[in-house]
Amino acid sequence: MEIIRSDTDYAVRALVHLAQHQDEGPVAAKTLASSEDIPEDFAYKLLRNLAKAGLVESHMGVLGGFSLARDPGTISLLDVVEAIQGPVEVRKCILGKGDACPRHWWCPVSAKLESLQNTIAEFLGNMTLAEILEAVNPTDRGAYQ
Repeated sequence: MEIIRSDTDYAVRALVHLAQHQDEGPVAAKTLASSEDIPEDFAYKLLRNLAKAGLVESHMGVLGGFSLARDPGTISLLDVVEAIQGPVEVRKCILGKGDACPRHWWCPVSAKLESLQNTIAEFLGNMTLAEILEAVNPTDRGAYQ
């Protein structure tokens, strides 16, 4: 089971790149894709999804491109996960009957998996892009808070 899919990993890398270059103006999707080893067509798709979620802004024109729509300290990893792959969902019916398992309310495993799901969502919700940037640039601590 993957909690963070590869498309979400690409999106986080794109956001880190935009944050690192936010003082330089909008970044062209082609430049971002090349710098972060993201397939160009896929980068456009990710950036559109991130824009729709209000995490990046699109700028038109010759000097256009993409930039962060919010401060890195206000963008959580949960925001990114939900923008790209939807809600964090660990708990699936272990009987293989899909999302509407009739045993959900009294299944002894369900409560434990729901607890795990809540822990993961809380962890992702508390981790910000600013914290990720600190790990990338440890000498810039506090610059993105």
